[in-house]
Amino acid sequence: MSSTDYAALFLTTGILFIGFTVLWQMYVVLSEVYALDSYQNSTRMPWIAAAMFFSFSLAIYWFCPKSRKKGLVFFLCGCIGILCYGLGMWYKKQSGM
Repeated sequence: MSSTDYAALFLTTGILFIGFTVLWQMYVVLSEVYALDSYQNSTRMPWIAAAMFFSFSLAIYWFCPKSRKKGLVFFLCGCIGILCYGLGMWYKKQSGM
C-alpha cells in the first residue's frame, strides 16, 4: 500500500470514529440528563449551570454519576478518531498531495 492509500484509510477511519463519538455524546446527554433533577432546588445549581455552559461534555460526566462509565467510550473513541485523522493527514503530507 502506498502513502496515499494509508492517508485515505486513516482519514476515513478518523472521520467515522469522530462521527460515532458525536452520536455517542448525544446519546449520553439524552439518556442521563434526568440526573440533574436532583440539583433542582440546590444552592449549587448556578455552579452546575456555569460548568455546563463552559464544558458541557465534562459537566455531564461529573454531575451525572451513572454516565461515567459511558464517558470511557466517549474518551476512547474521541482519542482514536483524533489519532487516525492525524495519521491520515501525516500520510497525506508524506505522499505529497
